[in-house]
Amino acid sequence: MSPEPSPPARRGLRPVLGAAAALLLFVIVLIAVFVDTRMVHTEVLRVETQPASVEYDGSTYHTGLLRRESWLLHRRLPDMILVGRYPEMEYGHPVYFEITGTRDPVLESVRWSPAGVWAHLDSGHEIFVPANAFTGGR
Repeated sequence: MSPEPSPPARRGLRPVLGAAAALLLFVIVLIAVFVDTRMVHTEVLRVETQPASVEYDGSTYHTGLLRRESWLLHRRLPDMILVGRYPEMEYGHPVYFEITGTRDPVLESVRWSPAGVWAHLDSGHEIFVPANAFTGGR
């Protein structure tokens, strides 16, 4: 005796369930990508404060080296030099950078001048941030 064929309504349900499962998986992947790229853990490695001998606009500024990684997958993101008014490095003018083939960068020194700030890294790299990029509430 041969098995009874399934009713047409049940046969039509399989493709719909398959498409719904594929759509659900696609949405989950999109959410994971969004969370991984938008939610970032930032670690402040070093902060240097503007010396009293250099004057900008009456505010005191700080330069910091920050390490960044994605929150969900812990992917290493470009490091950042940040110049701003807050020593906690919560807001300011960012400069993102990657130095391939080297270990984690170390901020060796910071040189302040009326023209801007030079961040010197132990790798020999220098990053210059002009004063007009971080003064005046930018």
